[in-house]
Amino acid sequence: MNNVSVSGRLVRDPDCKEFEDGKAVCDFTIAVNGYRKEDTVFVKVKAWAARAKSCAKFCKKGSLVNIAGALRGNSWTAKDGTKKREIYILASDVEFVQLSGEDSKQQEGSVDHQESSPASTSVSPPTEEDLETVPF
Repeated sequence: MNNVSVSGRLVRDPDCKEFEDGKAVCDFTIAVNGYRKEDTVFVKVKAWAARAKSCAKFCKKGSLVNIAGALRGNSWTAKDGTKKREIYILASDVEFVQLSGEDSKQQEGSVDHQESSPASTSVSPPTEEDLETVPF
């Protein structure tokens, strides 16, 4: 089974494109925090169609999102002849948890209710005491 679910913040504004046939794709990277700063993982995400258009509209650098989808791989040969490979999440669901920037309050009121609506919740990192009580 190929299912993955992560929460993180966009590290830069998404790169979104719309093709001549009307299809849209949006690529972005999120930072997924670990228990310590050095445990942070950077995950590439690709969204298509309506999800891509929503990401282009609502996501900016710093936005907190929940992503559900499947892991995909892509490999190619670069111009210099080296083989390249990337692994990314093909998003099947994007939830806008917290919008970033000064305009987040303006956008919260204008979110289409068919999309996942953003919430103004924030999660604090666990304390050292919390980490010591983890049962595994």
